[in-house]
Amino acid sequence: MSKIIETRSIIEAIYYILFKLGKTDKLKLLKLVYLADKYHLIYYGRTITNDDYYAMKHGPIASTVMDVLEFDEFSLSEEEYEYASSLFKKVDEHDLKPNEGVEIVLDMLSETDKEALNYVIEKFGSWPSLKLREYSHKYPEWYQYKELFEKDRIKRERIDTEELLSVIDENFTVSPEHLEESRKIVTGDF
Repeated sequence: MSKIIETRSIIEAIYYILFKLGKTDKLKLLKLVYLADKYHLIYYGRTITNDDYYAMKHGPIASTVMDVLEFDEFSLSEEEYEYASSLFKKVDEHDLKPNEGVEIVLDMLSETDKEALNYVIEKFGSWPSLKLREYSHKYPEWYQYKELFEKDRIKRERIDTEELLSVIDENFTVSPEHLEESRKIVTGDF
């Protein structure tokens, strides 16, 4: 998949969340996209965003999602920037909201992408940002670096997609066999 197509999927996923929740801060959006990617990977063997994840001080962060939320003109193409701007806008330094009166066709999101997004919106959408941040810190893909972050020894550490297949509670319940099948899809080890 080309970078522009992947970024359009990310932009549409962010818009989908904003459309359902209204004004939302960037930290919460980062965590909801992370959890939707985790859900989709666990249940369907791929993430929605196909983004690169990093463990950072505030938890797992998808790099292109962050670029889109920041409206980073250096990282986004002119087309990507314009597409994001057509769907949502910054309210202030921390918050975004969906644009009103725009007819949108979300053609980059599959039905299972929307299922994952709806699940996290329903399950976690009412949680405050800091509660989501703390929740994301419980997952091993971040927790393994906790001490290094606390001692300011690292700024970020790459998370392999396979690591996102972690399950810590009833929020993502699948059988061990299903999880192993998803792992095989991710690793290509059939």
